[in-house]
Amino acid sequence: MPGVLVGLAVALSACGKGAPNAVADDGDEIFRTACVRCHGPDGTGGPPDPLGNPGPRNFTERSFQTGITDERIRGTIQNGKRGMPAFGAVFTPSQLDKLVARVRAFGPPPRDAVAPPAPAGTR
Repeated sequence: MPGVLVGLAVALSACGKGAPNAVADDGDEIFRTACVRCHGPDGTGGPPDPLGNPGPRNFTERSFQTGITDERIRGTIQNGKRGMPAFGAVFTPSQLDKLVARVRAFGPPPRDAVAPPAPAGTR
């Protein structure tokens, strides 16, 4: 675990954030430790940077949740994107899976979780 903490501290320093106290093996705790600083506790992201570049991603947007695969979310966490540092060396595969699931939990329920509308003329 010490290597994970060092890697996380380096990655957070790269984006101007402080190092966390610890990294747990729970998706909620990982998110609180590593992601809340930029994406907010409610996953709604942040404002554009001073140069006008887009701010941290809003995970609650339907267009984000429906327009991206779990693998792309995982890849962004691992490799970084725009102002987001790469966390590939920081998290274990299990932690990445839990973090992807946590990001997904901010989104609207999957369409198949909601009863489809009745076909026209059958009401």
